[in-house]
Amino acid sequence: MKSLPSSSLPRQRFAIAAILISLRVLSHADTFSFSGLNHPIPDGQASGFADFETVSSSIHQIGSIEVSLNIVGNFNGDLYAYLQHGSALSVLLNRPGRTSFNPDGYDDSGFTITLNDFAAQGDIHNYRSVFTPSAGSPLTGAWQPDGRNVDPGTVLNTDSRTAMLSSFNSLDPNGTWTLFVADMAAGGTNMLSSWQLVINPVPEPSPALLLLLGAFGASVRLKRR
Repeated sequence: MKSLPSSSLPRQRFAIAAILISLRVLSHADTFSFSGLNHPIPDGQASGFADFETVSSSIHQIGSIEVSLNIVGNFNGDLYAYLQHGSALSVLLNRPGRTSFNPDGYDDSGFTITLNDFAAQGDIHNYRSVFTPSAGSPLTGAWQPDGRNVDPGTVLNTDSRTAMLSSFNSLDPNGTWTLFVADMAAGGTNMLSSWQLVINPVPEPSPALLLLLGAFGASVRLKRR
């Protein structure tokens, strides 16, 4: 059996790249925005507030998700929040800034953020190691969720992060999603203004792409003869 001539390798790599690009183009995301909530988060009460939203999507299997939060507040270190769908749960916030040296957490004023598991700025729990908002301004930008699925009364920055947004991967997105937010310490007020859920599917090749893959494989086999 002969190996492929070196002159055919660039064409082969180009074809593979084209196939991968086609896979990305064929996938699409569904975005669900829940605006105008403006719901006060009970101060110093672990019972918190839960917003229940029903999602109807053409996507049948989650590839990944991201969540945006708009919280108007006075003390970010008070806040605990999670997202739940079916049996899956991701901890979005768990007393940001709380450490053994700073049990109250950060004293910044609110969030206008997007959370995804691979955000370059890193862990939201330690956001001041990257950026400190100006006084009275909310934290902005893209961050990774807290992920610490432990009691918010004892959580520390050193706790393991086991409840990331990947908890929802491979699930059917349709049905009820619950965003729970609690203010765990008295003093200061917080309000959930709005939130958004972006659902990315597992890429599924179209019939035309499957034919392209088959034709490419056949051409490679013929060249090897």
